[in-house]
Amino acid sequence: MGLRGDGQPMSFEVHPLRHLPSARSAHDMVAQGIGRSILEGEFAIGSTLPGDAELMDRFGVSRTALLEALKTLAAKGLIESKTRVGTKVLGEKRWNMFDPDILAWRLQLGVDRSFLASLFEIRQALEPLAAAAAAHYRSEADLTVMTSAWQAMGRQPATRESFTAADLAFHRAILDASANPFLRSIGSVIQVALATSFTISSPVDEPERLEESSLQHRRVLDAIAARDAQRASDAMAAVILQGADSARIDHAQAPGVDVTIRLLAEVTGEGP
Repeated sequence: MGLRGDGQPMSFEVHPLRHLPSARSAHDMVAQGIGRSILEGEFAIGSTLPGDAELMDRFGVSRTALLEALKTLAAKGLIESKTRVGTKVLGEKRWNMFDPDILAWRLQLGVDRSFLASLFEIRQALEPLAAAAAAHYRSEADLTVMTSAWQAMGRQPATRESFTAADLAFHRAILDASANPFLRSIGSVIQVALATSFTISSPVDEPERLEESSLQHRRVLDAIAARDAQRASDAMAAVILQGADSARIDHAQAPGVDVTIRLLAEVTGEGP
């Protein structure tokens, strides 16, 4: 476990669904209820949502709470309201898949391998860039947070929950150090990818894998500390590839991951 600036130990906790709206708010309850119903297919894509009166009765809320919930869902790209037409359920192409609520709802409903492959693909597209940017812009405070998270990854005895929390903290610290607000916004994607993939296979299940994972993350940390952007990017790409392989992601389902394998092979001179 790492130490804070005051000398006290730093701990990391992961709660995959913590960012979900609380049911204590009527507006949040309705947004979650309708949102999940859309993802489940109860409210089919292209269909029109039931009228306001029916939805108010279904959720037991006021018209004000319902309208606020519909505005929230519209901002997420799930629905679109038109005068004299009603509220239409939009296709998945319109959904904001970086939205933490949408990602959490997908996680609650179950994530298939195709969706998980897409998560790794977008991570492979963006996280090596974040690592390179972090190598340029990181501060000593950023390095302290990364180091503490990395140390927590190796803390024994390790559980899936403790390792996932530390791993997530490490990746979030790199996103923060990138100084790019758009890269910082992909934290929820990483959180869902880690939480899901580690339910399939976690490094804590095998000592050798745990040691290798720790070593690969250390390479990222060392490259960022040395301000070596290319090495940081390559090391991060290797971390994500290891995660995809551990989660048994078919490269055919995630061609972006496969492209990275071939690019790394060209750089290192080794086969995939």
